[in-house]
Amino acid sequence: MASLVAMLLSAAVASGRHAEPQTSLSSDSVDLSAKLPEKIVLGYANWCECDEKIVQAVEDGVNVVVWFNTNLKQDDNKAPLVESCTDLQCVAKTAKTLEEKGLPTVHLMSIGGWNSPHPDTNFTGQEWFQAWEKWNTETAASEPHGFHGFDGFDWDIEGNDDQTSTWNMLPTKTLKVMGEMSMEAKKHGYIVAMAPAQSYLDASAHEASYKLNNNPSVPDWHQDFPYHGRNAYAYLLAEYGTENFDLVTLQLYEGWSRANYEITKKGVAPSEYIRSLVRSMDEGWKVTFPDLGEKKVSVPASKLIIGLANGWAKDSEGKFLFIQPSDLATGTAATRSDLQHRGYGFWNIGDEGTGEVHLARGLNSFMNTRQQPQ
Repeated sequence: MASLVAMLLSAAVASGRHAEPQTSLSSDSVDLSAKLPEKIVLGYANWCECDEKIVQAVEDGVNVVVWFNTNLKQDDNKAPLVESCTDLQCVAKTAKTLEEKGLPTVHLMSIGGWNSPHPDTNFTGQEWFQAWEKWNTETAASEPHGFHGFDGFDWDIEGNDDQTSTWNMLPTKTLKVMGEMSMEAKKHGYIVAMAPAQSYLDASAHEASYKLNNNPSVPDWHQDFPYHGRNAYAYLLAEYGTENFDLVTLQLYEGWSRANYEITKKGVAPSEYIRSLVRSMDEGWKVTFPDLGEKKVSVPASKLIIGLANGWAKDSEGKFLFIQPSDLATGTAATRSDLQHRGYGFWNIGDEGTGEVHLARGLNSFMNTRQQPQ
């Protein structure tokens, strides 16, 4: 990620870790994070998606594609298994098409998703990285298409519709696997990103819990919706440091999110809310963990991606926040002197055009991540 506030990278969350972060590259590794553009429009493919909409979204403005999804499971022989529903040959062909069109694009693969299993903790983070890299270079890569595999991965470990599911807990043993795998990936030059729901990394909340089925932390806001976290992802930053995560895509479109409350109930303008949020996350906030005590965590603005919903959210009866790109463009133009976050992301490319909303195109109109039609 481009270093808009580089001095913050070393200062953020510098104390209280159980081990020093291993960010130095191994001798035979290339730092793929250098491929990340200065300004980012990140688009998530829909579940298992690989189609012409990916190419169109990139032409419209997307420059980082997160393909969806993989799970880290144990196979029948009790060995680590990277399971994916995505047509990997299609991914390779699409990557080649984008290259031939002169559209440099970063390709990440998501791990997790709503209702998806969490990483199997019978294996360490180092073992999972070894399994993932083998899968990436031997299964995902395609020599005939010149595709060398994904540039990295994106953590999207979330909860479950079933309130009794074990996946409604994100215990420290799972977080440690995630953190250790991230450190190992960074050491080998890969991009590591995360995409927490807003309640999983909430700069306005100071309590941490590893449960993912809490009511919203805002007392007068949809207390009948028990699907919120309590800063669980903050553990990763507190224990492993921001230097081991290149991008943090904060899902403002989480069901009944804090952003939704501030914008739709309290009437805060979207651009004003985002400006304040970026500042708060960059400055950092104190979080009290059940097992770590009080720690200060932060997300440097140079790593922060504001996660949005496209047209699918317009028909959600207010549950999922929808923000028009024009509302963001006005705020961005007026605040160039303010602290700028790295960019925007959205769920999902498959729904581009739904409700006549083309979010990639709208974001590109003021982010200028791709050349616009004359």
